[in-house]
Amino acid sequence: MTFGPDKDAGARITDLDQFKSCLNFFQSQGYDEVDTAYSYVGGKQQAFTKAAGWKKRGFKIATKYYPSNETGGHTAANIRDKCEHNLRELGTDCVDIFYLHAPDRNTNFAETIEECNKLYQEGKFKRLGLSNYASFEVAEIMMICNERGWVKPTIYQGMYNAINIVAYNPLAGGLFSGKIKSKDDFPEEEHSRFGAKSSAGARYRARYFKDATFEALAMVEKVGQKHNLTLIEIALRWVMHHSALNVANNGGDGIIIGVSSQAQLESNLKDLNKGRLPDEVVKVLDDAWRHTKAVAPPYWHGTLQYTYDTQVALFGK
Repeated sequence: MTFGPDKDAGARITDLDQFKSCLNFFQSQGYDEVDTAYSYVGGKQQAFTKAAGWKKRGFKIATKYYPSNETGGHTAANIRDKCEHNLRELGTDCVDIFYLHAPDRNTNFAETIEECNKLYQEGKFKRLGLSNYASFEVAEIMMICNERGWVKPTIYQGMYNAINIVAYNPLAGGLFSGKIKSKDDFPEEEHSRFGAKSSAGARYRARYFKDATFEALAMVEKVGQKHNLTLIEIALRWVMHHSALNVANNGGDGIIIGVSSQAQLESNLKDLNKGRLPDEVVKVLDDAWRHTKAVAPPYWHGTLQYTYDTQVALFGK
């Protein structure tokens, strides 16, 4: 989400040479996957990634399609159209992962997955992924795939199994930078993730700008200072070494990180590899979670309301 040609659409790295330099460093540290989506940076991120030469560099590539009123839902025709559009934008015939970026509850899941299965059989992608679905929706899709012999999702990207987890927002969209201290505190940078001019600003403020969230951050920051740890380092080390994710030693799970510069990329990768946190810091993180748990955002997207008969979708007429 942080790289692309348009700062007004949320990109933090807009210079192609700077992006190439970040990719060089990222790859030199042993990492090999780039995350893209139809909706990122106003639809311009994928072509930007193509221009950076991801394919020649030997990167794995993931792409997604998010249903919306503007782009359409997850009907068979639209899934095919958007998948093939993403392939053209990225300059490839096949991607490593094709994610359904969020559920379309107005379209029968079976219709969506059947078309994904056809695209898989045609060699358009190697793995099917889900993102921002509720756990019971993942189970429903697995049941449909089992019954009908279709390609199954094998990876899940979400905020937080026979399915790998790729966690995004490890820094709560940048809230763990510590620059924002209250829900009334708007960032000075107009293109900040939480800024008034950011395309995602209202969505991220609704997700994280709660009194309890900032109170919890203050709790963590106070203890972190005793150990000379920044909030960013605490967040990255916790998700890497204390969460349920299995990332190390090719565990199969992953963490999505976004950066605004190569220096930030280098710093974040360094923090991820520092090891486990002191016990006192882990304890205050547990306390902070209990403090903010009631107002934490759900891990799925969209209203849990379906406009098709889910019983028919699962069990037939």
